[in-house]
Amino acid sequence: MSDDLYQILGLPEIAGGNAASHSGKLGKRIVLVKPPYFAPLTPPLGIAILKTFLEQHGFEAVCIDLNVDPDLWGMHHKYFAALQSLESVSLNDGYSKLWWILNAHLLAKANGADSKMCERILRAVIPIYDIRFDGNVIRTLIALVDNFYKTLDVLIDRINWADSAVVGTSTYTTSLGPSLFLLKKVKQKHPDIMTVMGGGIFADDLALGSDNLNTLLNEYPWIDHVVLGEGEALLLKLLQGELAHKRLLSLADLSGKVLPMQDIPIPDFSDFNIKYYTLLSLEGARSCPFQCNFCSETIQWGEYRKKPIELLADQMVSLANKYHNAFFMGDSLMNPYINALAENLVGRGANVRYDGYLRADKPVSNMRLVKHWSDSGLFRARLGIESGSARVLTLMNKQTTPGTISEALRTLAEQGIRTTTYWIVGFPGETEEDFAETCDFIREHHQNIYELEAHPYHYYPYGQVASRMHESYSLYPDDVTEVIKFRVWDIIQVKPDRLERYKRLRHITALATELGLPNIYSVTDRYRAEDRWRVLHHLATKVYQ
Repeated sequence: MSDDLYQILGLPEIAGGNAASHSGKLGKRIVLVKPPYFAPLTPPLGIAILKTFLEQHGFEAVCIDLNVDPDLWGMHHKYFAALQSLESVSLNDGYSKLWWILNAHLLAKANGADSKMCERILRAVIPIYDIRFDGNVIRTLIALVDNFYKTLDVLIDRINWADSAVVGTSTYTTSLGPSLFLLKKVKQKHPDIMTVMGGGIFADDLALGSDNLNTLLNEYPWIDHVVLGEGEALLLKLLQGELAHKRLLSLADLSGKVLPMQDIPIPDFSDFNIKYYTLLSLEGARSCPFQCNFCSETIQWGEYRKKPIELLADQMVSLANKYHNAFFMGDSLMNPYINALAENLVGRGANVRYDGYLRADKPVSNMRLVKHWSDSGLFRARLGIESGSARVLTLMNKQTTPGTISEALRTLAEQGIRTTTYWIVGFPGETEEDFAETCDFIREHHQNIYELEAHPYHYYPYGQVASRMHESYSLYPDDVTEVIKFRVWDIIQVKPDRLERYKRLRHITALATELGLPNIYSVTDRYRAEDRWRVLHHLATKVYQ
């Protein structure tokens, strides 16, 4: 473990010492934790906003980001390297499926499985993802996860929880096991502390109505409350006692009323060591104005609404003056507000740089608009392209075409804006001809693509817009599910089938490698991508130092 633990995690206010030595409202402290794993591109936006919101209402809140501890974070790289030690494929090909294997292992261990049981889990799960392994690989994986939890255990012990009233985790699929482990240990040592779980996992894996959500409620009694979806008003009403009688909290408890965007405060990043992050984070909107069939944004966030542009620009400039000027916009799409934001930023001469998600529609192929965005500081656009087949885009309800996407890529690239592209391989109904069209599209446009990230289609029986359109089955054997508790799902009798999806994934990532298209998983990858982009597109501004 690193010697500068407190500096890395931002713990001086609550770590060690005597509870009586802390200033503030003892007994009212709310501790908001981001457990591993979640990509540490930005300081955690959700809990940073919650901190400001709660403190505006009289509570003392502290954020802890365990995700930046080098030992905890570094473990997953070692784990993935071990899993691929007998494979002749790139990390790009296996990244998403490697996470599912690690998730199963982390859950098994968090649920008390010993090494022998973990070995059984791995021997059952790894072949499902078409990965070769042997006994040496299994032993390496078990040792890595054992050490991960030992390190996490020590970290938890070094934090003084005693003067906290509430400990909550912001939990995603990749952090469920560590979240359960942390909350259980806190509850065992301090039974009077209220434990709360919220986060993105309740938009898909543990969505409302799912078997997995019922499992969480039935199998994990040390979690006092579960908050689904937008958390500010729900958590506040819980702390004020209005919803204290309820274990499961959702927007239904607010009669479906969401928080107006002008009431969502600027995030407070004061508990984080900003030097460990490439970008700050902010949101210009919540939910999404579109209804792509594989997406969960509208289910998680409710109705779409935008932050007033003047307020958004004020927050960007304020954070830039306090920390640094590079941002990642954490909402689903910038399209509905980017014109007004660019106008405001240019008008006030703001020195900011920003990166975020765009839908590749017709306005994104307008050179005048895109140049204005670039002038305002847009340096990277993340595009959910998904497919190069017009037929598949229609199946997805993407409401765009390959021709429009082509023009959007060209226009963004000509202004030097980095184009990170996301692709879904094996969407239900995708034929070999459809997939070939996608590969042809990538080959034709590769010089205008900064980064390519492809994932096989993954199904959730609840949480996605089109979840209830398909019949599904539990992917793992019953004896595995009995240990890890939570089910992983796939679709019954769908084409392309599971093996074909992974075959196509291997093909598309091999194509990306052939074309020199990176998938950025490390600092080294990032600098290689930068070098390539600035050779291809001379208008690209230097952002990363």
